[in-house]
Amino acid sequence: MGFHNYIQERTSDGSELTDFVLSVFRGENGASIKERMDAATWLADRVFGKPTVNAAAQAPGIGDFTIVIGDHDARGNPINNMPRD
Repeated sequence: MGFHNYIQERTSDGSELTDFVLSVFRGENGASIKERMDAATWLADRVFGKPTVNAAAQAPGIGDFTIVIGDHDARGNPINNMPRD
């Protein structure tokens, strides 16, 4: 029997675990605010799913740019050697 099946069988298909976390969330056991927030996160992840990362925002090249202020770098060298009018 695998761990997943073992836990399901021993906790009424997980309902005992959920009931316990709900009691922590509700502060029924004298839980701290941090413990209550952790319980809320655990419950929300299972009800709504874990938040996902927007992969498009992580794509290289999207939103990458350089702003140049002035015409010389930090060492005083010209950044653009093109002649000026």
